[in-house]
Amino acid sequence: MRVVGLAVAIVLVATASTDGEVRRLRLCADPSNLPFSSQVATDPGFEVEIARAIAGTVGAEFSVHWVPTVREIVVLRQLYGERCDLIMGLPLTPRFTDDKPRLIVSVPYYVMRQAIVSPSLGAVRSLEGLRAKVIGVQAMTLSDTLVYERGYNRKIYRSAQEIFTALVNSEVDAAVMESPLAGWFVKKNPGFQAVEIRDPTRELEIGAAVRKSDRELKEIVDQTIRQLQSKEIPDILVRYGVALSQIGPDAPALTPELRSARSTYLTQCSQCHGTDAKGTPAAANLRTFKGTEDDFLRVVRNGRQGTGMTPWKGLIGDDDIRNIARYIKSVQDP
Repeated sequence: MRVVGLAVAIVLVATASTDGEVRRLRLCADPSNLPFSSQVATDPGFEVEIARAIAGTVGAEFSVHWVPTVREIVVLRQLYGERCDLIMGLPLTPRFTDDKPRLIVSVPYYVMRQAIVSPSLGAVRSLEGLRAKVIGVQAMTLSDTLVYERGYNRKIYRSAQEIFTALVNSEVDAAVMESPLAGWFVKKNPGFQAVEIRDPTRELEIGAAVRKSDRELKEIVDQTIRQLQSKEIPDILVRYGVALSQIGPDAPALTPELRSARSTYLTQCSQCHGTDAKGTPAAANLRTFKGTEDDFLRVVRNGRQGTGMTPWKGLIGDDDIRNIARYIKSVQDP
């Protein structure tokens, strides 16, 4: 499986000079593995965009070498053979790293969790809600074992794309999958909702790795990731629907309903209204909305003629729209 771990390999050639500079960054990325990486210029993938941001921050020349990353060993050989100097998309767990003594790993730049995807109307909001449902899972993944251990009725598919097709065709009632895939699907398919499963035993911090001899390079990457985590990395993750699993402080004491609303807002609304709901040149500042919840519901359901606000009736349920209004209120500036 290529989703977890080696979605993208970053290569920093002429890595770190003696004065701690990185002069050229070459990215090894899979040409067809969205939302992680893609050769399509309009959707290059969040790993590619994060790599570009790292390069820009350190003032390095950036380029991409496209290579399939289905087999982990192929990418690792690029690193060990000094054809690559940094690999992104690695789970920072002893299970993955303990048998790779030639690697050292960076700080994480996001957390991959499990997520439930279901139609927005009658959305499933928790694992308990999956009882009596037909659940799509990808074979031999954490999602598969999670559903199997609970004895739920699961339908097994070979790939995430097959699960996406099954959801659209109503072959399954819901799906459990990695949060980046869930967010990407919801981003591209209005009418569906993704809800994170909070299970620390199945959460994976995702970071980068370099050769153990390249400690100076690791320090540069760590420092750059920390620098980008306040804004640039979250903004990139939002664009690919991965915001529901990004690193960063959550709003305090969010209920399951408000966490679900946050996920829906970030995947469906934030592109126009901003991740902070403060608006953009294309859409209004929702934090200054003066109407009632009923007013908010009416606007979202029916849209606003003459503006970019299109109707969402039938795509997001009324209860979910009300919860979005409550979520926005919960993140108001004090």
